[in-house]
Amino acid sequence: MDYINQATAYLNLQWSSVLHLFGNEKKNVFVIGTSLVLFLSFCAVNSFFMFLDFTGKPKFLHKYKIQKDKNIPVEPARFLHCCKVAFRNELLSCGMVLFLYPVMQCTGMTCQAPLPPIWEGFLHFVAFVLVDEFIFYYSHRLFHHPFIYKHIHKMHHEWIAPISIAASYAHPIEHIVSNALPLLVGPILMGSHIAVVWIWLVIAQFETCLHHCNYHFPVMSSPQFHDYHHVK
Repeated sequence: MDYINQATAYLNLQWSSVLHLFGNEKKNVFVIGTSLVLFLSFCAVNSFFMFLDFTGKPKFLHKYKIQKDKNIPVEPARFLHCCKVAFRNELLSCGMVLFLYPVMQCTGMTCQAPLPPIWEGFLHFVAFVLVDEFIFYYSHRLFHHPFIYKHIHKMHHEWIAPISIAASYAHPIEHIVSNALPLLVGPILMGSHIAVVWIWLVIAQFETCLHHCNYHFPVMSSPQFHDYHHVK
């Protein structure tokens, strides 16, 4: 029990340092902090896969590739265009955080110390996953309506053999509705502590990029189902 108390005290101390970094201003923590978490986690998750996709190295990892004859390496011009669109959309996500900040305040989201207990964070995570799956599933089905697919979702399916950064290669409308909103609605509805939200965003970014990476590495969740969805 002493160990748990010491760990809790240490984490709260570190969180106080984070708040100090943002001038103890709630808006700075929510808007600037969350935007940095979104953008930097996206860059961090994709840095390895970007190197692998662009150079085709290290070659021993090719045995884990699902569509083995595709994008080894990816065409430079196509790769750079994908990066441009993906980073544009990530900046769009950051803009959404600013737009939704008043809503976050209304639902009681907080950033102050102390940090919430683990059990509370776990329950919120369950809610995040349920809300995310619900919104993503039905919005994705909507985007597969022939008319909407033709004008919006078809762009995402240009990558028949996807790469990790193509997770954010989408029409801006699709990115807002199907990529960004599902991640943010759960925390807003739950009035979650921003530290819990940041952890959720990092994990969600990792999973989304992994589902598009076109590699099935050991001990990691398989992206094969989503990969073959792009083939159709």
